[in-house]
Amino acid sequence: MAVQNIILPLAYFFYRSGPITKGLVIFADAHHDKCPVSMECILNRIKSDDDFTILEFYHDFSRCGSIGSLRYSIQFMILYAKAEFVFICDNFLPVSACVKRRGTTVIQLWHACGAFKKFGYDTAGDIPKYYKGNVYKNYDLVTVSSEECIEHFSSAMRLDKSVFKALGVSRTDMYFNEDFIERSKERFYKENPNAKGKKVALWTPTFRGNPANPYTEGSESAARLADELSKSGDWYFITKQHPHIKKSVIENTETDIPTEMLFAVADLLITDYSSVIYEYALFKKPILIFAPDLEQYKSQRGFYIDINSLPGEVIIDAESLTLETVEKAVSQFDESKMQCFIDRYMTACDGKSTDRIIDYIKERNKDER
Repeated sequence: MAVQNIILPLAYFFYRSGPITKGLVIFADAHHDKCPVSMECILNRIKSDDDFTILEFYHDFSRCGSIGSLRYSIQFMILYAKAEFVFICDNFLPVSACVKRRGTTVIQLWHACGAFKKFGYDTAGDIPKYYKGNVYKNYDLVTVSSEECIEHFSSAMRLDKSVFKALGVSRTDMYFNEDFIERSKERFYKENPNAKGKKVALWTPTFRGNPANPYTEGSESAARLADELSKSGDWYFITKQHPHIKKSVIENTETDIPTEMLFAVADLLITDYSSVIYEYALFKKPILIFAPDLEQYKSQRGFYIDINSLPGEVIIDAESLTLETVEKAVSQFDESKMQCFIDRYMTACDGKSTDRIIDYIKERNKDER
């Protein structure tokens, strides 16, 4: 808190003299060492515009230690003091460390669609009790996937509803790109030749616990299902863990292929409380919700929407995750229910979100000048 509330504000104040550097855009993230997928579409779009000068700051704070994090944060504050635009897609504390200049616009793209499980200030554990101030301070714009999400995001971030705009989530534009779909399929079958001619079941569980001590729930049931599907000869089972989970939980099913690319080849998504449900819904393919710890998770974290309103059967009995339920999920898939889900929670994600966000930002800054 001393770094956040004293050192970083001093660095910002010292370098904020003089005018804003027109066209200076910073892309920053404290969870990756390269551009997160949530910012790729926006980054590529801005690179094609000669009006902008781009600086990229990606550094995984969890790996560099306190001294490295401090050095990186001060470097960011120096440029933050002069930047016209700052893009982030996750919690990034340096952005909220100071009283920001009016001429700098901070855009939070966020890394997930919809609003399913509670987060931020709406649930215990996300924000440390010792943190002074608002983690989400200084945001000028938070882009969301539909109007339906605004109330929940506003509550979770403790920001006025006017900050949130249903312009769509930039990362979802890739799902409407045929070249991306074909590249995804090509890579998957090149790395998984045994999947050719079979239906693909993708298991994407979210993590439990906290980022410092995460774990996966339901892995034994999922491993049993993987074995059953393999023996059937008709299915290929693949696992994509949450990034916080570093170790394999089901042998020979893990993949390094990005989750976004796996959506293109999956015939069935098996997940629990992960927001990937919203993105996968755009493909209009079957979903199975495996939630063996539902009551515990509901009491500890909570939800914004009823889990039974999701477009897929909810399984809470660990023994009920079987080949039969998988086949049933596919054969009884209701595309009309899926479309209703999209129309409610993903209405702004139509392949044009990135352009809308850029147009909105340009128009907003023009009006302020």
